Amino acid sequence: MKLSVILPTYNNERTVAQCLQSILEQDLPRSIYEVLVIDGGSEDRTREIVRAAGLPVLENPFRVEESGRMIGIEQASGEILGFLDADNVLVGTDWLRRMLTPFEDREIAFADSLHYAWRRGDRLSVRYQALIGGDDPLATYLGLYSRWCYFTDDWTGFPYESERRADYLRVRLRDRSLVPAMGSNGFFVRAGAIKPLIRGEFIHTDVVHDLVNSGFDCFAKVFVEILHDQPSFFASKRRRIRRRWEGEVRQRYGYGIRPRHVLRALLRAGAILPVVLDALRGYRRKPDLAWAFHLPAVYGVLSLHAYYGVKAWLRT
Repeated sequence: MKLSVILPTYNNERTVAQCLQSILEQDLPRSIYEVLVIDGGSEDRTREIVRAAGLPVLENPFRVEESGRMIGIEQASGEILGFLDADNVLVGTDWLRRMLTPFEDREIAFADSLHYAWRRGDRLSVRYQALIGGDDPLATYLGLYSRWCYFTDDWTGFPYESERRADYLRVRLRDRSLVPAMGSNGFFVRAGAIKPLIRGEFIHTDVVHDLVNSGFDCFAKVFVEILHDQPSFFASKRRRIRRRWEGEVRQRYGYGIRPRHVLRALLRAGAILPVVLDALRGYRRKPDLAWAFHLPAVYGVLSLHAYYGVKAWLRT
């Protein structure tokens, strides 16, 4: 089966070279996969780096990654579509091959990695995100995370059932209204399943929710790691939170979150001690000084939501 790797970029000169290197060094024959880089008009050396790697650059006049993924989908020729970000690094030269293995099971519609990775010398915030299984500790407390979290000792808080295979978990969700935040940072999907469901921009959480609720509810969590080397934790979160509160990103699916779920998460955070205990529990299972970042991350992200939430309320 042929794979199309879809990679949106915009001013990613710091990370795109290592991302492309990790893709092009894979042991999968190049005749089996293509790499589509869709650039939103970078003003740094991103486009130069991509062309130096021997890859063409597709134009994204809308700049944002949601539109870039749409352009990639339209241009892709593969039976499997793989979505990567320019700050991802594939761990191991067999990463692509192992990600394709679950698709030998015709019932599996999509797959992503079970773990985030980090390297010796990575910034504290990068290591921290790998330890909690995402870039948002509030998402973890709401249960909607989708990579392995060491203080919960699971990859999501939503109910699921799974069967272990040689190199992946074969998963079904117990409740189709509760779909974890999958769809980016190494998400692979059958083109025939996803293309009929795309409407407008590619909002990854909406797309995966639609997949599951269209009958494509069997998927794989593969025993591989992917690095998510975000340039700055709080700057990245600020941009994402601002875009959502200001309506720039209009997400249809709300993870089944009700006011009681938010209240429970706020009470847990407000008590402080449970947050400290989570960091200690995570440290016991995976020792790393990055657990010291858990409290600043929780209360920093809470503050950002409060700031932009109040601004949105004042505009109404």
